[in-house]
Amino acid sequence: MKGIVYHGQEDFRVEDVADPKIQDEHDAVVRIEKTAICGSDLHLWHGDPLPITGFTLGHEFGGVVEEVGSAVGRFQKGDRVVVSCTAGCGQCSFCHRHLYSGCQKVAAAGAFTNVFGNPLLPGGQAEGARVPFADTNLFRVPESLGLEQALFLTDILPTGTMGAELAEVGFGDTVVVFGCGPVGTFAQRASQIRGAAMVIAVDLHEGRLERAKERGCIPLNPAKEDLRERVLELTHGEGADAAIEAIGVPSLVRDAIDVVRTGGRVSVIGVITADEVPLPIMSGLMAKNLTFRAGLVMPQNHVQSLMPLIEQGRLDPTEIITHRMPLADGVAGYEVFAAREEDVMKVVLTP
Repeated sequence: MKGIVYHGQEDFRVEDVADPKIQDEHDAVVRIEKTAICGSDLHLWHGDPLPITGFTLGHEFGGVVEEVGSAVGRFQKGDRVVVSCTAGCGQCSFCHRHLYSGCQKVAAAGAFTNVFGNPLLPGGQAEGARVPFADTNLFRVPESLGLEQALFLTDILPTGTMGAELAEVGFGDTVVVFGCGPVGTFAQRASQIRGAAMVIAVDLHEGRLERAKERGCIPLNPAKEDLRERVLELTHGEGADAAIEAIGVPSLVRDAIDVVRTGGRVSVIGVITADEVPLPIMSGLMAKNLTFRAGLVMPQNHVQSLMPLIEQGRLDPTEIITHRMPLADGVAGYEVFAAREEDVMKVVLTP
């Protein structure tokens, strides 16, 4: 089969890869019908070369179940499904606590090794994929929905939702969301659904800010306005109730701490690859009595609540799709996405 394969920095290739096979009784094989390029995939595109190459990329994908192992009970051949980007076994102590990102079996080799698209867990930018522990990591797509409508339940829609959840967004809140890309868009939507009275959308890209305004947010470009002063103006001098960092830029974590009020909440869901980020502990977190939370998405915790919102039309995840391409043109999709050309927001690929 064909897949997009990692060969180094800005060196991804569409080439032949091995067909997925059942390796364990809990596995399923999925024939992929839709897959997408995620912003976190760009860390591999731009980052330092990895010591291992030749693995299939991608962690946002869905399709049709082709085969299941003997221990799979919830799915069968022919089911339309999407796949959690973060795989858990469903059996270890962390999975029992719904902490699938720390699964003691699938992530035994270390952080992020249970996210599809790495040498240990080949990804879904391909014509097919093996999904371990299928009963935990697959989600059936209702007949009422197209696969594209459910596709982002694999990662970024739950990520944005988790951002609002970690920030404890509630009725009447003012929320500052840093980022108007795909994750930021869904953090804004989730904040609105949870009852936020005002969502302030922060970005440097005017096109993305305009889209945020159309979805009911107040756009703020920190290159044109003073971020803190504008937030204080909008909140009668108090500061925001909550802030969500949805890009993955270390300096924005400090900005998020700066714009919330005393007793406010900050969540970080943008992928920050640096191990150490300077934080104002005394003047920020302690003196302001802030709640600070961060985490890696676990779609298993959110799909059941988000799917009905999509079915009822209260969420339309396809709003972020700007480019659709065949898988064969996937490298061009990466080039457009990485360069932010053509007002790109999200690239969806069809094998």
